[in-house]
Amino acid sequence: MFDTHTHCKHSHDSKEEPRNIIERAISLDMDYVAITDHYDGELTLLPQFDYIPQLDLKNHFEELQALKDEYKTKIQVGVGIECGYMKEADGLYIKALNEYASDMIINSVHTVEYEDCYLPSYFEKRTKSQAYGAYLKAVRESLYCPYAYDSVGHIGYITRKSIYEDKTLYYNDFADLLDDILKTLIVKGKSLEVNSNGGKLLDFLPTKEILKRYKELGGELVTFGSDAHIAARLGEKYYLVADFLKSIGINYAFKYLAHKPIAVKL
Repeated sequence: MFDTHTHCKHSHDSKEEPRNIIERAISLDMDYVAITDHYDGELTLLPQFDYIPQLDLKNHFEELQALKDEYKTKIQVGVGIECGYMKEADGLYIKALNEYASDMIINSVHTVEYEDCYLPSYFEKRTKSQAYGAYLKAVRESLYCPYAYDSVGHIGYITRKSIYEDKTLYYNDFADLLDDILKTLIVKGKSLEVNSNGGKLLDFLPTKEILKRYKELGGELVTFGSDAHIAARLGEKYYLVADFLKSIGINYAFKYLAHKPIAVKL
């Protein structure tokens, strides 16, 4: 059991001590946990979000590296960040990733067309097709970013705070776009994250039909991430995810050390 997507108090939306996450992982008999706090570089370029504090990169990497060394005989700790994609922020991420040693980088889309797609205002001015289509186009664009990353986080994030009566992201509604995303992931050798924070709608993201399609297209690289912002949610639904992946013929998930994928049998 392992978890590649967690947040501690280094992220603006968590108050959890990083040590608590590691201790909780040990108590769950995990052999690996990655702490991947938000580096929302894109928000620094959007004045409406200047109230959100940014990740202190120096402190983040120094503290996590010290904890990684301290716990090395008990558990593998992956040191990482989650980059919030926006093309204009590419340079910020390149600089950060060149300056600090890391184990895992998650590339995620949280802002679409310069708006936070977690807020009702994003949806109120768009039809469901427009809102979800724009999000998926941003995900596709993010796959070609110039900085190194290991996995693509929570595809389907758009549904978590969707205001539409039917919130589901259906594969058939965006088949060509989703196939393009999945094929690109496969060609580039990037992992598709299965994120167990599916909001109120789903057990995990992406949907089962999208994961099945990924397997049909030849996809094998997957990671598991709880997206936990408190230690108590670490590893949440891991076995549910593992059982589903095995049911569609995916028998391994991957963790990352020094950006090298390490297979773990489910």
